[in-house]
Amino acid sequence: MDGHRAGPAHGAAAKVVERKISRGRYLLAFLITAGIFALGLLLGLVIEGKRIDLITFKDQEQKLDFQSLQLQYQFVDQFTKERNCDGLRNTFDRSLRTLEVTREKVENYRKDATLNTREFDLLKREYTLAQISYWMLYLRAKEVCSLDAAVILYFFAAEEDCRACDEQAVILTWLKHKLDMKLLNFVFDGEYGEYEPIIGLLKERYGVRSYPTIVVNGKAMGGLTEKEAILNEICPGYLDGGPDICEPYR
Repeated sequence: MDGHRAGPAHGAAAKVVERKISRGRYLLAFLITAGIFALGLLLGLVIEGKRIDLITFKDQEQKLDFQSLQLQYQFVDQFTKERNCDGLRNTFDRSLRTLEVTREKVENYRKDATLNTREFDLLKREYTLAQISYWMLYLRAKEVCSLDAAVILYFFAAEEDCRACDEQAVILTWLKHKLDMKLLNFVFDGEYGEYEPIIGLLKERYGVRSYPTIVVNGKAMGGLTEKEAILNEICPGYLDGGPDICEPYR
């Protein structure tokens, strides 16, 4: 009879012990999970902090690049005023190469600047204004020193609004590679007019209504423009007949 009574008591005690063990396991699992979450959060904050530091550094680097461009612009402008054409040609060429490097940096910054799109918009605006400044300076310097380069203004839009823009960019890059400093490409986001009014003025001046549109030596050409059509437009304008690639188009 005593053994009969001990059986249920022993079972109840075992269940209590089992519940305690289960609660202990749940608590241990919770603590492990919380620890992993906290560690992941801490690691994420560290990585995010490093990323912000990197973008801040790139932002400062870009600002210095633009300050350098402004000083180069003033230097070239002084050569123009002095009609020092030898110095003008050499300095202008170097400045335009620097402008191209800056364009690449702005593009790379765009890919990294997901944390601060406002900073990127400011850099993009500075680069846009720098391009326009150099384009206008070239037009003036060309009159003073008879500089012999073709000028293309390229208006593009986002990929979803302009499927041919990537192909047009490839064509212009190929032409730039072939013509080097005989061709000056200035690239503008046509949809950026709401942020920078001068883009709207340029579009109105040249009748840009769709993308891609290129303006070759002042002549607007809408839609995808093949390299043959571009060469046919620019080659006859070279004072020295242009590079060898222009031979069929002179």
